[in-house]
Amino acid sequence: MKRLAVVILAAMSVFVGHATAQSFPERTITLINPYAAGGPADLLARTIAEGMSETLGRPVIVENRPGAGTAIGARAVALANPDGYTLFLGGSPSHVITPALMKDANYDGIKDFKPIATVANVPNVLVVPSTRAYKSVKELVAAAKEANGKMTFASIGVGSIPQFLGVLFQLRADVKLIDVPYKGAAPASVDLLGGRVDMAFLNVPGVLPQVQSGQLRALAVANATRAKAFPDTPTMAEAGYPSVAMSTWYGISAPARTPREVVNKLHAAIAQTLSMPKAREKIEAQGAEIFVKNPDDYAAYLQADAKLMLELIKAAQMIAN
Repeated sequence: MKRLAVVILAAMSVFVGHATAQSFPERTITLINPYAAGGPADLLARTIAEGMSETLGRPVIVENRPGAGTAIGARAVALANPDGYTLFLGGSPSHVITPALMKDANYDGIKDFKPIATVANVPNVLVVPSTRAYKSVKELVAAAKEANGKMTFASIGVGSIPQFLGVLFQLRADVKLIDVPYKGAAPASVDLLGGRVDMAFLNVPGVLPQVQSGQLRALAVANATRAKAFPDTPTMAEAGYPSVAMSTWYGISAPARTPREVVNKLHAAIAQTLSMPKAREKIEAQGAEIFVKNPDDYAAYLQADAKLMLELIKAAQMIAN
């Protein structure tokens, strides 16, 4: 009888879950953004939420929960009810870097989430002051080897994508650089313009005006393909370093036990949103590129990203605090 009761309860659970997925969504969906309002991630989140609201016929609202290196927002979603009504906009920092470097993050960036779709990719570009003599990655590497550990690169603090790219570049090019951390891309750019640091990997949108004005020189894009904003700038692969590729990407996920039927509905809504001309125009106007992967491909992409990031954390001897 006990075994029969367990079977009946399991069957009822599957039936209820299936019925819930069929009627989804019945109320407002919340998309949590772990960054402050007004930034690039916020614009991306609101653009996607607006399109999803139209597609699903239910409101999708953005809730900003910044702080603790994205841990506050990530933890809120990891602990949320896995019903598809609480979603998360994340990337490498929230899913890999923060859990690895913060002892009290209290969530697993991979196990606690169900990937739904990647949505956008912001290319990073290797830039140097235009006053420097090197005009290619090859010349930069030669100068770095000649400097014998005295050349500097700007990063945006411990665990930032610019720092990881700097570490990765050193490993692949077999050079030694000095990491100069900044609190953001803006002050890093100021010191680049002043020639106080030698190089940096920064988001394309943040340095586009300075490159266009000739104040900074773009040597290569750390992306799988050339950036639309810099069509004449080669990729790091074209410059001879195919594994030095790391973009600032964003994806949307749900709590780990969210039903697959719900995940599929959400993915379809996101994909449809990103095919809308007005959504694409808003996103691309910020220098981002549409980057859509289905749930399974997103999960595989996240695993590969985590493997690389953890390798770099070990190589840079970063420690959790």
